Amino acid sequence: MNPFPPEALESNRRRELTVTQREGFARLLRLRNRRATIMAAVLSAGAIGAGFLAPPSFAPVWRIAIVGVALGIAVSLILRIITGGDRALSRDLRRGRLEAVTGPISKEQESAMDVDSTSVYFLRVGNERFTVAPMISEAAPRTGQVRLYYLPESRRVVNLEKVADAANPMAIAQRSLQEAIVGSWRNNFANATFTSDGRVTATVMGHRSAGQWSVDGEGRLHAQIADRAEVAEASVRGDELRIKLTDRVVTLIREA
Repeated sequence: MNPFPPEALESNRRRELTVTQREGFARLLRLRNRRATIMAAVLSAGAIGAGFLAPPSFAPVWRIAIVGVALGIAVSLILRIITGGDRALSRDLRRGRLEAVTGPISKEQESAMDVDSTSVYFLRVGNERFTVAPMISEAAPRTGQVRLYYLPESRRVVNLEKVADAANPMAIAQRSLQEAIVGSWRNNFANATFTSDGRVTATVMGHRSAGQWSVDGEGRLHAQIADRAEVAEASVRGDELRIKLTDRVVTLIREA
């Protein structure tokens, strides 16, 4: 399924949702509400079990705490359903109006602070940043000028199209670095390889790591290596790559 349907662009350019797009977001709301209902029922059953089926040796204070927490979460889920689930998305669907932003695109990825270290994906267009699903991040172009259509309150990405590159310094800087940095680079302490599909591998003092890279709309280099995100000023002049970090400048030479 294409997350950027070309057949919807005519309506999206008028800042309108198509019937198919509206129905898709409505199904998403119903699915989230259904999951919340099931979770509330499970937590309520668990609270009842903890309150009435726990063994006598179980400390009363812990029994009360568990029941209270479980019922509190269940009530919040039920209230979420009653108030319309994702209220921002609900309001967006009622209004049915889109907004758009045009500019150079870049992709970002961060590790969420959870047990599974789930990755969170972002698209940056101009000065706007959007949290997106992995499928949307994968389908979006890595470089170039785009126009992105989105719902204003929930900031849900609806569609995207490429547009002609604007003759502005930031777009030129992004495109220039995106093209020039591809290849392998090294100095006496480290080496790095940037591939055209947005992957980077680096070896520093014998320690090898891998991740993703992109260039944002202001021409800055973003590198996600070993769950650590770095943003730096970078430039390529001839066979020399200079990366300006917080406290130093790293210079690497292109490998033959």
